[in-house]
Amino acid sequence: MERKGDLISNIRYKKEIEIVTFQGKEITLENLSPVFTPEQEAAKRRELEQQLYEVFRKYADKRQSEGYCSEVCISHCKK
Repeated sequence: MERKGDLISNIRYKKEIEIVTFQGKEITLENLSPVFTPEQEAAKRRELEQQLYEVFRKYADKRQSEGYCSEVCISHCKK
């Protein structure tokens, strides 16, 4: 898999065309979906999992440093 910045090159796309009516006018919608090889799919999955892990870790660390309940939550729970 070749990368150019954050873009993957040499990817084929599946094109879907649909004609819909909106407010009395026909509109053509084109949807391009990437068609990945199994290796590209696995690499994208790993990349996404890593990004999600980093987000969850960031918020878990923040939550732990604040305790389970922040001041806002504690003041709300006292009502």
